[in-house]
Amino acid sequence: MRRLSLRSILAVSVLFTLGNATLAFTQFPLPVPTPTPPPLPLPTPPPLPLPTPPPLPTLPPPVPVTLSITGNEAFGTFDIGGIGADLKIGFENVVGLTSSALDVTATLVDPVDPAIISRLPAGGLVGIPVAFPVVVRISPSASSALSFDGVYNVSFHTHNLRLDPNVPFSLFKSSDGGPFKDITKSEGRGSYRDDGSGGTFSEFLIAIDLQNIDSVITGKFDDLQALLNDPENANKISPDVLPVLQADLASARTLYQSGAIREAIVAMRVFSRYVKAHSGEDIPDVWRANCSPLVNVAGLLRSGAETLRFSLDRKLSR
Repeated sequence: MRRLSLRSILAVSVLFTLGNATLAFTQFPLPVPTPTPPPLPLPTPPPLPLPTPPPLPTLPPPVPVTLSITGNEAFGTFDIGGIGADLKIGFENVVGLTSSALDVTATLVDPVDPAIISRLPAGGLVGIPVAFPVVVRISPSASSALSFDGVYNVSFHTHNLRLDPNVPFSLFKSSDGGPFKDITKSEGRGSYRDDGSGGTFSEFLIAIDLQNIDSVITGKFDDLQALLNDPENANKISPDVLPVLQADLASARTLYQSGAIREAIVAMRVFSRYVKAHSGEDIPDVWRANCSPLVNVAGLLRSGAETLRFSLDRKLSR
């Protein structure tokens, strides 16, 4: 029998030891690593309280405006802490014009009050001047017997504003708390005078008007067209007269769109004269206090034509 060398004995011992270790490992499961738990979500912070809007400034109460009568015109003056104006209301033909026929009040408003801003033309280009933040309301008194035909003219003259071509003003009118619309027909130099006309009464204010003049003109053409298209108005206009008015207005718009501004102004004068010549029997032109179904169609058409002509003149002068 061969004798084993020392080296062979050691090799066999190592193999035997490794084999036993492998067998031992196979008898015990390998440890499974413990998964790391996901981080807990951070608590949601409570919402920050919304800032409380500052209260609107306390404004003085509305001031009644006393009217004095001379012929077909009513005059009044108001002053609220140094902000004031002279007011004149003139009529073509009027019945029942007395100092108590109309209730007139002047009210200071906050120029940034959302309630009043929302009634101005959209776009943020029309605002209330800080120097004259006044709304004047003109309405018939409960016992008024006032009646007029055609249009009335309302004029404000104030030392709180100055005519500046770089900061144009316009006279706006609103009916029954609705949106304000430009009714300007003329303006004066020096201490500011703003004139407008209409067929009905309501609220008036002078506003800074930075709107694009072409947008204003287009809007006034659209308003006049809407008056003619409204069935309640169209059905009251003589069927022989309505097509002429439609044609005259369309002609003026075409002239304006072609750049013939002077000719468009002349065309609008023709439109106004035609309305006035056919007012009465062919186009209703009477307004009567406390008689809501009666619509002064001729007055609305003439007022719309006059303010459109003013805007065409304003474009021509720029």
